[in-house]
Amino acid sequence: MNNLTKILIASVLKPVDDVRAFHKIGQSLAQTNKYEVNIIGFISKKNNPPKNIFFYPIFSFRRSSLKRVFSGFKLMKIYLKVKPELIIVNTPELLLVSYLIRIIFGAKIIYDIRENYGLNFKTGRHNHFLLKPLVLAWLKLTEGVSKFLVDGYFLAEEVYAKQLKFMGSKPLTTILNKTTLARPIAKKPYVQLNPNASIKMIYSGTIGRSYGTLEAIGLCKRLHECNPKITLMIIGYSTDYKYLKEIKEAIKAVKYIQLIGGDQLVPHAEIIEAIENSDIAILPYAVNENLRHKIPTKFYEYLALNLPMLIPINSYWEAFLDDYQASIAINFEKIDPKQLLTQMAHMIFYKNQPGPEITWEAEEDKLVHF
Repeated sequence: MNNLTKILIASVLKPVDDVRAFHKIGQSLAQTNKYEVNIIGFISKKNNPPKNIFFYPIFSFRRSSLKRVFSGFKLMKIYLKVKPELIIVNTPELLLVSYLIRIIFGAKIIYDIRENYGLNFKTGRHNHFLLKPLVLAWLKLTEGVSKFLVDGYFLAEEVYAKQLKFMGSKPLTTILNKTTLARPIAKKPYVQLNPNASIKMIYSGTIGRSYGTLEAIGLCKRLHECNPKITLMIIGYSTDYKYLKEIKEAIKAVKYIQLIGGDQLVPHAEIIEAIENSDIAILPYAVNENLRHKIPTKFYEYLALNLPMLIPINSYWEAFLDDYQASIAINFEKIDPKQLLTQMAHMIFYKNQPGPEITWEAEEDKLVHF
């Protein structure tokens, strides 16, 4: 007889083997042998979860698809099948049906807040101006009710404790997106690039306008004019098919830029392997109010693998990465390629090696205790 406490982790646009839901929260809980973890999410290539974890890959649609409106019905269907005692929700549109489940069946709810969704939508450059006020009002109502019906909160960023006012006095804890990768055993106590040699650049993760994928391509092209041995790998997934079309057009017939994934999800292990085989990462984010005080997950992964980074100018990020001499902050709109290559050559990266402070273990302890 299975006496494990059943937990259901529910998302709409993240794959069932999502790094946070599966590799971090899911596996940390499952390995205690106290919990059975069931994960609802986007269809993925991974079909063999480890002990005490079960996948329900039931979503398969674009980010802007109207099918998202009906995602709650699928959550209810899986809930009735699994009958979990706890639901961890990390997508706002699944909150309402979770509230209904709590009222009818008594299940507990934790809201795993990965984004400041209201601010994210408010600052989005490509949201329809008529739709924006309706969505913001819906978000305010849906999240506002949570202080009455949610049992606790996970915050993926420390800044959310200051930004979000709807949580009331309910229990909360920060569960930061630190890396599950082992810290590097450095062959040498620093990293230095040769601007005249082969330099493999990488852009990894979500492909989108606010992430600056086209800017990464533009930077690589300009640097390649100075050093023809420079290449770029773009590896990740995009739900913005219009933007992805622009990406493909920008790299058409450009042999030194490679796209992996695009409209297909890329397994996390494949992304990590690509990072390990790269020399420097490009992160040309559009730094807006929503992003300024957040630490992207890939920062922790790059730190764990001793990968140098080119980042936009943002004092919060610079202060975080300067502890390790891990990055060069640049203005992606005004680049002198020769000067940048010279700067890269003179920079000694990772004179201070990252320690356990960047790894998941500390977050895992907080998670299990909570």
